[in-house]
Amino acid sequence: MDSFCRDIVSSLEDNRAGGDTQGDVEFPLQLLHSGDTEVSEVTGGNLNDIIRIVSRTDPSTSVILKHAGLYTKIFGPEYPLSPARNTFEYRALRKFHQICPGSVPEPYFCNEHERIFLMEDLFDYKDMQTEMISGKVERDVFREIAGFLLRVHRSTHRKTMSNESFTELVNDFRNDGMLGLGEQYFFIKPFLEEDPSNRHSEAVDHLLPAIYEDRRVLDRAEGLRQKYLRQKDCLLHGDLHMCAVMVNGSSAKIIDPEFVTVGPAAFDLGVLIANYLFSYYAHSYYPLQDSQEFHKTLMDAITETVETYIGGMASILNEDEIGGLIEDTTGYIGCEIIRRICGVGYVTELEGRPLAEIACLKFGLDLVTSGKERPRALRGLVSYLERIDEPNVH
Repeated sequence: MDSFCRDIVSSLEDNRAGGDTQGDVEFPLQLLHSGDTEVSEVTGGNLNDIIRIVSRTDPSTSVILKHAGLYTKIFGPEYPLSPARNTFEYRALRKFHQICPGSVPEPYFCNEHERIFLMEDLFDYKDMQTEMISGKVERDVFREIAGFLLRVHRSTHRKTMSNESFTELVNDFRNDGMLGLGEQYFFIKPFLEEDPSNRHSEAVDHLLPAIYEDRRVLDRAEGLRQKYLRQKDCLLHGDLHMCAVMVNGSSAKIIDPEFVTVGPAAFDLGVLIANYLFSYYAHSYYPLQDSQEFHKTLMDAITETVETYIGGMASILNEDEIGGLIEDTTGYIGCEIIRRICGVGYVTELEGRPLAEIACLKFGLDLVTSGKERPRALRGLVSYLERIDEPNVH
C-alpha cells in the first residue's frame, strides 16, 4: 500500500472509531487495505481536487476522494476560499441521502482536518450536460430530479420542521464562505460592466446595455440577492446546473452541493430551469440530425418539473406564499441566464450557437424586467415559459 492510501486508511479508521462515518465503511477500507489500487485525478470541477482510487484487478471497485484546497481551482491563489466547503458538501450528501436514498453518491466519511471526504464512485454514470448536448436524456431523469428537489425542500422547510430543528439545520449549514462566493458571482459581478471576471461572446454585445444600464434589471438583481442572503426557507443544493447531475439511463444522481445553504426555495428551482433552458434554446435553433424533436422533450420536462414542484409545495404553503415562490423563481431563472452567458460562467450548450445564445439572453432579461407581468400562479408561470415559442420573444 502506498503512503497516499495508507494515510487515508489511517484517517478512515480513526474516523470510524469516532463515529464520523456513513454508509458501508468496510467497502472503502477493504479496497484500500488490499494495496492493489491505482490512484488518478479526475478532470473537471472548478473548486476541488477529485481523486479516483480503483482496484487494479476489478475496475468496478473504486471510491472517489475529494480534497478542498485553500483556494479554488478555477481562480487560483489570488482567490482564497475556506476549505470548510468540503465538510458542508459531505454534510449535504448525508442529509440528501437520508431524505432521498439513492439520489446522491453514497457518502462514506469525512476528515475535516485533512480537508477530504470519501464517497461512492459513479464510474458508470455520465454528466447530464454531455447527455443534454447529445439529446439523449430520458424523461424519467427529469422526473427524478424534480422529485429530489421537492422532497428535500419540503422535508427541510421551516413550515414542516419544529423551530428547534429548523434552527439546528440553519446552524449546521451556515456555509458563509460559499454563500459569499455565490453572492458575488450570481448577483454582483455579472451586473458590473467593468468586472474583469466577466466574459461573453460578441453575439450578445448589443444586449449588454440592457444588463448594465437598465435600472429594472439592477434593482431586481439586488432584491433577489437580499433574499438569497436572508430568506431562510429550506435546505438548498445551491448550484443545480447540469454538471451537478450524473445520469445512467433513467437514473439520476445529484452531486457537488458545495454551495449548500438554507435559503430561498425559488433559487434552486430557478437555477435548474435556467439550465434546462440553455439546452432547449440550443436544440430549438440548432437541432441535431438524430434528435430534432429534443427541444420539445425539454419544454415538456420544464413544464412537468414546474407543475410537480409547485404542486407539491402547495401542500405546505398558502396561496400568497406560492405566489411569492413563483415570482422569485422567474427572477432567479433570469439571473442565472444572465450570469452564465455574461458573467464568469460559460454555457457549453450555447457555444458556437449565436442565435440560440441571443434568444436565451433576451428571455432571461425579459424574466428579470417583467414587472407587473410577473406570474404568481402555477398556470401563469407555465404560460410564461411557453411564450418561448412565440417569435416576438426570440
